[in-house]
Amino acid sequence: MNYTDVTTFIQNHLTDGLVLVVGSGLSAAEGIPGMVALANHLHTASSALTGAHAAEWAKIDAELAKKTGLEAALLKHPPSESLETWIVEQTCECLMPEERSVIADAISGNRVLRLHRLLEKIIKHPAGLPIITTNYDRLVEVACELAGLHVDTTAVGHYAGAFDHTRSLFGSCRGVKKRAKLSVLDHFPRAVVLKPHGSFDWYSSPSGPRRCSYDLDGSRMVITPGLNKYKQGYNAPFDKHRDLANDQINRCTNLLIVGYGFNDDHLQVHLVKRIKEGVPTLILNRSVTRNIVTLVNDSPKCVCISKHTTKPGIHIHSQHNADEEPTAPDIWDLGELVKEIL
Repeated sequence: MNYTDVTTFIQNHLTDGLVLVVGSGLSAAEGIPGMVALANHLHTASSALTGAHAAEWAKIDAELAKKTGLEAALLKHPPSESLETWIVEQTCECLMPEERSVIADAISGNRVLRLHRLLEKIIKHPAGLPIITTNYDRLVEVACELAGLHVDTTAVGHYAGAFDHTRSLFGSCRGVKKRAKLSVLDHFPRAVVLKPHGSFDWYSSPSGPRRCSYDLDGSRMVITPGLNKYKQGYNAPFDKHRDLANDQINRCTNLLIVGYGFNDDHLQVHLVKRIKEGVPTLILNRSVTRNIVTLVNDSPKCVCISKHTTKPGIHIHSQHNADEEPTAPDIWDLGELVKEIL
């Protein structure tokens, strides 16, 4: 595929039936620390650990010293529940200050989030745009609201919000319309944001999971990388978000995947299956992982755009082909793609 082919593919791709999958690469592009920065933060903070926790972390740290990724290190040496609590706390300490800064800039008008730019350009389908993200931060929710979308998080309320998918579905309803002889609900433009790994505004409480927009000292509900996510993923509300995400993936007609490296078996079983079945898919990533190359080669309607590794321009990966466009703009970056093509 050349640049003209890709332009046509993209313009025809962002239509009804789209599901958007957002990985940590999009947040990193906005300034949120990624996995390497988080691993470095944990390494530094671990000097305060003592006793059994220090011994546990030493094994994980030894893996990180070998340049093993954080998730691989935690898979090899699963932390105890109490050490995982410390990892969650440190993850929040590392990421949340930058999240706060980015959101403040976006709301004050000092920056426009890449996702905000995209949402202003694509069709606002009344059924809602499903957005599935592995990120804990709330940049997706902020971008949606700034773009004028109602955000369905499956929670009802902002300060002590209970997770109630059925009630949340009706939060965007603005009235009833007559269609032929039927009465149908009319919804504001909306996004359904699904976070199977949790969110910084999810808290555990005696009455069950709660969503609170305030920065509380309570126990935040996020699933850290490693084996424990398979266990925690079956607890509410993670399980509901995972099931809803799988349902959206199974029903979609197009997929847009941004900043996601396909290194998470916990989430991507349904996703990979659908892509290999031939659901038209556009992947935008700064770099291409081995998993992405394998997936694209096994998928007849999957295109991946990435940054050229050694010189200006982009790589365009399609089934059994990898084409170079040395003069093309950096449309692997969602912001550039919106500016150049949409």
